[in-house]
Amino acid sequence: MRLPDFRRSRAVLIGAARYDSDDLPDLPAVERNVAVLEERLRDPVLSGFPGKHCEAVLNPQRSDDVIDPVRSAAGLAEDVLFVYYAGHGLLDRNGEFHLGLQHSELQRRWNSLRFEDFAEALLDSDAKSKIVVLDCCYSGLASRYLQMGDEGAPAEVAEQAPEEVVEQAARKMVQQAAERQDLDGLYVLMSSSASKPSLAPEGDTFTAFTGRLLKVIDAGVPGPDDLLTMQTLYAAVRDEMQRSHLPRPQQHCGNLAGEAALFRNRVHFPAVPLIENVPAGLDRRMSPVWRRAAGGALCLTVLAGAASASADTSVLAACAAPESIRMLVPLDTVEMFTDIAGSYEYATRGASYCQRVRVTVAGASRDDAARAFALSWRTPKEASTADRRLLRRIGLPPDVWIADLGVDMAAVQAVLATAPGAAVTVPGDPGQWSLAESPVVLAEPGAPASTPRARPASAWGELVSGVVRPDPDTTTVGRLVNVSLYPAGQQAGVARDRVQRPLDAAAVAAGQGIGPPDVTRLLCRSRDTRLIVAEWQLVRHNLHRDNGECPGVWDARYPGDTGWLDYPMVRPVWAGRPDRRSAGDFTAWLRSAAGARVLADNGLRPRSAGPDSGIISTNGALANWSARPAYTTSAASLERAEAAYEAARKPATVLVAVDGSGSMTARSGGRSRFDAALDGIAASIGAMGPRDRVGLFLFSTAIKGGIAEIPGDDRKAIDRARAYRPAGGTPLHQAIDHGVRELRTDSGTAAGDRHHILVVLTDGEDTTRHPLPRLDDDSVRVVVANVGVSACPEPALAALTREHGDCIGVPSGLVDVRVAEQIGRLWQR
Repeated sequence: MRLPDFRRSRAVLIGAARYDSDDLPDLPAVERNVAVLEERLRDPVLSGFPGKHCEAVLNPQRSDDVIDPVRSAAGLAEDVLFVYYAGHGLLDRNGEFHLGLQHSELQRRWNSLRFEDFAEALLDSDAKSKIVVLDCCYSGLASRYLQMGDEGAPAEVAEQAPEEVVEQAARKMVQQAAERQDLDGLYVLMSSSASKPSLAPEGDTFTAFTGRLLKVIDAGVPGPDDLLTMQTLYAAVRDEMQRSHLPRPQQHCGNLAGEAALFRNRVHFPAVPLIENVPAGLDRRMSPVWRRAAGGALCLTVLAGAASASADTSVLAACAAPESIRMLVPLDTVEMFTDIAGSYEYATRGASYCQRVRVTVAGASRDDAARAFALSWRTPKEASTADRRLLRRIGLPPDVWIADLGVDMAAVQAVLATAPGAAVTVPGDPGQWSLAESPVVLAEPGAPASTPRARPASAWGELVSGVVRPDPDTTTVGRLVNVSLYPAGQQAGVARDRVQRPLDAAAVAAGQGIGPPDVTRLLCRSRDTRLIVAEWQLVRHNLHRDNGECPGVWDARYPGDTGWLDYPMVRPVWAGRPDRRSAGDFTAWLRSAAGARVLADNGLRPRSAGPDSGIISTNGALANWSARPAYTTSAASLERAEAAYEAARKPATVLVAVDGSGSMTARSGGRSRFDAALDGIAASIGAMGPRDRVGLFLFSTAIKGGIAEIPGDDRKAIDRARAYRPAGGTPLHQAIDHGVRELRTDSGTAAGDRHHILVVLTDGEDTTRHPLPRLDDDSVRVVVANVGVSACPEPALAALTREHGDCIGVPSGLVDVRVAEQIGRLWQR
């Protein structure tokens, strides 16, 4: 680990403290946050940013007031880019995340800063390390917009060596990687989860999160390290928040991004000034008098009588460095298991609150985890680009692995047992792996003021009307419920008409398409539908819902043919690496009575704790569910259900129109908008089903007739398109008209047997006067993706696509991700 090369690094601190809207209270603590944090970053003993390399932006009024300095710093930073934002975090009616500005209003999202635009400015930077700290409500949503985990070097499994040598080698690897500037990951520290507010206690000098962050920076963290890594800061601040019963912060990082450091550890540099030394003149800079400093309960939430951030900052006794445990869990359980791991870290504290164990929780899908184990977390020379990116995304090899289903873990165990040269094994008897259970339930809105009632039901097949099912391609809940929705012997026509079509209709109504379901958003917003969820998701929502933003409670129905997640847990055995005692202690605790209580407090049903341990029956779930009938999930039943699902869902013909005008040569993030558009198409192909079809054409006034059809199958067509050099104007309306007519005459299919989707990738308004087609039926859906544009540029396009598609802005740096997601979502409909 090392400090940044401050000559080649930049920092931008943004504080949105004042608001014109009566609905958004002023946040005087935010201005103090920025002033003190700026002073600490410029302190040559504590940190070392030169004054001109550390810019503070107070009370921005327009989006450009934030984007311009961030983009400027991103362009200049070669080593470290640090960006901090404090203010109100806002959600629009579509669940999109925005950052508050002085002119922001709750009902006018265009007066706020779209976080997607903020993320694009950050991701365009070539800085080796990008560190982002967000102190605002819903800051956990940042992980959806910042593409985390694709940077950093993949880890290798240690070769034969004693445990001490292995540990020393691992520590040396981190240090050497930092010295080589391999910390080119993205680290994000967020004050709260995606569904939680952040707090600004009335009368406190700082906001709750930043106050504790500054406290840790000023007091230091006992231990041998001279520097405070971002992971160390996160762990210390998380403990401070937990002790004060405040929302727990979240973190995301690549392999080594969390080892980046901005500050020296004050334990080893006692001359550093304390947090009480607020910069002179700050109160004068805060005039005029704050108008609504204590009003309202929006984000940041202003609370009266909350714990102050100016608690004792005395230096604690020196502590040994905590032992590290790496834990791999399913993607949608990361927040839950982070809470569980935090309880273990707190329970095992030593004297003087010394942290003995640090548990790092990473998430991976079922397929990604299986592939990483098959590779033994190694990247041979012949490894594909996809495998390299996979290992970078997942992170270091786990000491503890928890999956959704024992059958999935057993499949990995079987593969590894016969794989030549595998450097890892999955030990144990599948029958003994289960840590806890959680049935798949139907969440139904309950009366907000009443006690939730858990109700039984007959069968899943009778409950599909108006129900949103998570995507079976990416979630275990979706896979598991399909076993019941598509039983053996069911005819394909019945499956399509009575199951798949009602589910598709409900997904469209709720705005849920392909990809991991946003369960938090759906539970908060979808009050007119019903949701298929894991029981623990419903219980945690009912337990932790914010009465201001998620006021409703949900009841659970338990169909008689429902299945359940059994969360198997193992400690993988790595060749040449002795078993870590700390990992054994952790897993033993999880299976103990104390661990069972913590699991139950997070909505799970631990195997050792009986039918109801604590919060289950009081938060919408059925107390005696453990008396369910016998049931076993088998690989054969999952495979059968997957095949039936593929047969039932309607295939799609997707026609993609790419703008070939001269403006598409504009570059962003190291590539032209034209190349970014083609990359988006290429990325989307992997999400297609075997019966889906894709066509491609270019449009430009430089092309004779305005339209150029690109022949060949999917990938060959894309390769041919890359040879084209964009030029001319933009016959956008002509391209839409052409695409709609082509899809309406799609040959070889009966009416209604296919989805017909036109996706248009452009970066500007129409330069011709061709009339737009009418979309007066549901036979063709049109999505206009505006590359490098923040929103839909034309009211006519917005009106055209309002009922039968969408018109969206797509940042250039994220076009491949957003286009793949949008195409996949539409052909699910």
